[in-house]
Amino acid sequence: MLHFERHARLVFIVACVALVLSGIGFRAAVGLLNVHLTKEPVPLRQSLPTLPSRLEQWKKIGEDGVLVAEVIETLGTEDFLDRNYAVDGRAASGLISLHLAYYTGFIDTVPHVPDRCFEAGGWRKQTLPKNYDLPMDRSGWQPDPDQVHPGGERYQRVTYPNPITDKPVTVRMPIGDYQLRVTEFQRPQQPDVRLYAGYFFIANGRTTASPWDVKRLAFNQTDKFAYYIKVQFTVFGDQSFEVADFMERVSEFAPLLLPRLMRCLPDWVEVGQRQAEEQSSPTD
Repeated sequence: MLHFERHARLVFIVACVALVLSGIGFRAAVGLLNVHLTKEPVPLRQSLPTLPSRLEQWKKIGEDGVLVAEVIETLGTEDFLDRNYAVDGRAASGLISLHLAYYTGFIDTVPHVPDRCFEAGGWRKQTLPKNYDLPMDRSGWQPDPDQVHPGGERYQRVTYPNPITDKPVTVRMPIGDYQLRVTEFQRPQQPDVRLYAGYFFIANGRTTASPWDVKRLAFNQTDKFAYYIKVQFTVFGDQSFEVADFMERVSEFAPLLLPRLMRCLPDWVEVGQRQAEEQSSPTD
């Protein structure tokens, strides 16, 4: 019996040593491969409410939405914006509701998307979520002569006038195919009203309409930092309002919004340069 206990203790000690050594070896391998299993946050360059209240013909109406603490906790971030824009400030001329939610550091957060959230508010899906190409005027977009995304695609740049100083502001636009994931909703108590909600994500300098792909983009193992933002548009209409009408309205609004939004988001080129500098700096 005594011999068995000594043997058991020896096996236990050997197992503990093996676990410690394997842990040290795993961390060393992760460091050598520049693999980052946890992500560090990237702050916004400007807060989302600083977006202009006027985007050419689109003018903010009403006050920005304020959420109670319970809703903010469910949303999973305090960096958000709920704002209505209307053509010339008149809802009857065309209204669009903008919702932005920014996530960083804790990129394993499950995105809150309208195909689930609106149902909690009594709306019923009339269509399954479907991706639509988002046509936008890109005549003012110019290739960045110096910078390429780590995925190999060249960035596009947009220059627009600062709304206060009128000085030119240049931003890099995210890489990817611009698509909108759209769902139609109705509810029994308002049978004559249609609600269309569409969204896409910007994650680590790229776009996707998929709530599953956004986590893949934001969890590239070689990236030390990570962020993503949900960009959502909502429009109400009558029974004659179709998905094509919704896409047309978003296509008019989105090209004006996106460059200003990218001024708020981290510049992924600058984030990459910061990571490279930190990796090349000597450590103690």
